[in-house]
Amino acid sequence: MLFTKFSQRLHQILASIVFVVGIAVMIGWILQNPTIIQLGPDLSPMVFNTGLCLVALATGIAFANAKTSLISKVSVGVVVVISGVTLIQYIFAIDLGMDTFFNKPFYSIGMPFPGRMAVSTATCLLILALSCCQKKEKYTFQMLSATGASLVLGFSLIGSLSYFLGFNSEYGWGSFSRMALHTSLSLTMLALATLWFLRLQVGKVSIHDRALAPFFVVVTGVLTTILIWQLLVLRDQERNKRLTQIRVESLKAHLDNVFTPLEKSLGQMSRRFSAGAYPNEKMWKVDAEGFFAEFRGLHRLFWADQEGVIRWAYPASGGGTQLLNTKVWGTSKDLQARFMELTKGHRVSLSNIIEFRTGGKGFVLFVPIHVETKYEGVVAAAVLSEPFFNEVADIPGYDLVIYEQGREVFRKGTPDPVFARDWKVNSSYRELGVHWEIEVVPSDAVIRENTSNLPGVVLLFGVSVSLLLGIALRFYNLAKESERAAKEAYDFKTAGMNSVPLLIISLDKNTVIREMNKTAEELLEYKNEEVVGQATPLIFHDMNEVHEVRTKMERELGYPIALGVDFISAADKLRMTRASEWTQISKSGKRYVMTMSMNPIRNENGEITGYLEILEDVTELREKEKILKDQELKMLTSARLASLGEMAAGIAHEINNPLAIISGHVGVLRKTLQHKGLGDDQELQKKTDSIESVVQRIAKIVRGLRTYSRESEASGDEWVSIESLVDDTLAFCHERFKLEGVELSAVLEPQLKIKARSYQISQVLLNLLNNALDAVQASKYKKVVIEARRGKEGIEISVSDTGPGVPYNMREKIMEPFFTTKEVGQGVGLGLSISQGIIQSHNGKLYLDEASAKTRFVIWFPPQDNL
Repeated sequence: MLFTKFSQRLHQILASIVFVVGIAVMIGWILQNPTIIQLGPDLSPMVFNTGLCLVALATGIAFANAKTSLISKVSVGVVVVISGVTLIQYIFAIDLGMDTFFNKPFYSIGMPFPGRMAVSTATCLLILALSCCQKKEKYTFQMLSATGASLVLGFSLIGSLSYFLGFNSEYGWGSFSRMALHTSLSLTMLALATLWFLRLQVGKVSIHDRALAPFFVVVTGVLTTILIWQLLVLRDQERNKRLTQIRVESLKAHLDNVFTPLEKSLGQMSRRFSAGAYPNEKMWKVDAEGFFAEFRGLHRLFWADQEGVIRWAYPASGGGTQLLNTKVWGTSKDLQARFMELTKGHRVSLSNIIEFRTGGKGFVLFVPIHVETKYEGVVAAAVLSEPFFNEVADIPGYDLVIYEQGREVFRKGTPDPVFARDWKVNSSYRELGVHWEIEVVPSDAVIRENTSNLPGVVLLFGVSVSLLLGIALRFYNLAKESERAAKEAYDFKTAGMNSVPLLIISLDKNTVIREMNKTAEELLEYKNEEVVGQATPLIFHDMNEVHEVRTKMERELGYPIALGVDFISAADKLRMTRASEWTQISKSGKRYVMTMSMNPIRNENGEITGYLEILEDVTELREKEKILKDQELKMLTSARLASLGEMAAGIAHEINNPLAIISGHVGVLRKTLQHKGLGDDQELQKKTDSIESVVQRIAKIVRGLRTYSRESEASGDEWVSIESLVDDTLAFCHERFKLEGVELSAVLEPQLKIKARSYQISQVLLNLLNNALDAVQASKYKKVVIEARRGKEGIEISVSDTGPGVPYNMREKIMEPFFTTKEVGQGVGLGLSISQGIIQSHNGKLYLDEASAKTRFVIWFPPQDNL
């Protein structure tokens, strides 16, 4: 918990440290304390404006997370204005007064423009301020901010390391004023604070660690680029130092080229003295005059004897006569020491730079005179150092300082000490007994002249590539994230499709199958590979049903419909794609009843790109519904038959009593007629027979009613004569057939009995006879035949008619409940369904004989064992 709080506040902690440093530097300028603003004599100072910008920038970063960002915006704006104006002053070489606007500088060492921050400092502050201005919630702006902060981090780190490792970090900025040590350290902390804050913001964009990868790529790439840039800068810096070293060596060579001829000429004069070539001073002066003409910058020539007393001097003017008959060294111990060394050997000696008795500073070149091996004196040339060095040590574009024994003896130019610390080249000149320290410092113009554009090109290219790599990695991560999300969505979709018990089939815009779920594969017995991209969902449909539906849709819509997209569009118009029932056929031929819903899939422009078909297998449900319906019908039928039985029993009872009376009266009537002698009257006999026949017929009908009435009784199966069963059934419908003009005949094999519930079998026969009667109404020859025979496999009772027959496309449905070919109001489609149930309850079969040329329904009973 403590570490988490620290990490969330790290950028504010770093900003607070920088805030304190900036305030301290501003106080240092106000109090005019060089120690605070410079830290050390060889270190660059931090100007007042830099301290102010650091305070403002630290404030902006510290308040970056505040609810109101006004403080942050104002602070960053101050930095942008100050650093921006400073850079404009550098670019256009103008003074807009920004350097003295807040505070007048009292210190100028290490600053080519007193009070003005270095170009590197102004640039880093501006970049960091612009980085803080970006919208932190936008990933693109976060990458730009990370690039800017990384640039500042790299430059400030190099600025800090340059002080500790001793190299110039400012080369290539256009101005060689160094970034102060505490400035570079402060910018390092501000850059780290900005990067840490950005890291926290990037972490809020995505919980995945890979979201930080582009951020780290940008930071690493920019820092690596700056490192390479600085190495290239150091390479150019070394080249500039080598060029300066070459200038120094050229200077030393030039000194040699001057001293060597002078030494040789004095040696020649010395040899002439040894040879006695100068009998008098006049002859020597002629040579001395020529010597002066050849070597410009000579101050005086003189000859001194072996005691060191000057005997001849040229020119005599300018105090030359005052030197005659005086010791060469005068009061100079150095000259005395050099003269004494000459008496001991044949060395040529050059004195240190001294103050001449006749005025001016210079040095003396001594050449000893020897006659054979005997020392006879010296020939010497005095040279003024200032004009000599101005002539000999002229190096355009370079500042030169020559030291002798730690004393400055010559200076040309005054380099800034901070600038000189980075660029000066030191060398020693040790010839003819002197030891001069030569210090050469190139000017910034010379350095720029000898630099290349490669570091800048590398810096621009490397930063650009780093940013592009970060952006590319971001897009790659987004692509991977999208791919992962798409895969997860696909896996989720696949799992969802495969986990539901529904059949899901995806189609393209041309109704070609794109995908099926596992449920569809298992139920329809097709693999995805078999149908995807090669077939339409119509391969699963009952084509007779499809054509029937298409015909119906064409009739309703009034135009032809092709299978495919047109079929689906028409079905959608007629609302047939919403939970409509279709027959689906599996690969092996199994038939299923399914509820189908189909919806189009549209793109952002509203164009249909495919369809999604969802089917639910309701076959089992429909079968259960059918069973429930059958049971309901059976219960209804049983109730109706029970009621009918009760009514039939009552009717039979009520009719039997009058019939018994009528039958009794007919008998009495016959006896009365016989008694009165009218028994032979044919007319009366015929009337009596007719009455008796009608009574018997009514009695037969009553027996049939009494048969139905037994349904209400809980009686079981009993052996029934088929002949009697048929006879009783025909009694119900014989008169109707006769009235309709339909021939009804029965062909029954005698002695056929079955074990059954007679009232139910009679109900089935009556239903078949009524159907046959309706079927022959439109036929020219109207005939219905009921047959009964014994076969090898059981007993068959059949009812056939001369009607038009059952259409082929309906034969599979005629036994289904509520299926009827009759017009509305003439039938409910339950007769055959109930009849089939009754026969099946007797372990028999009721079926349509499709092999018969006529419409023939067969009731089959299994073999009867007890016949």
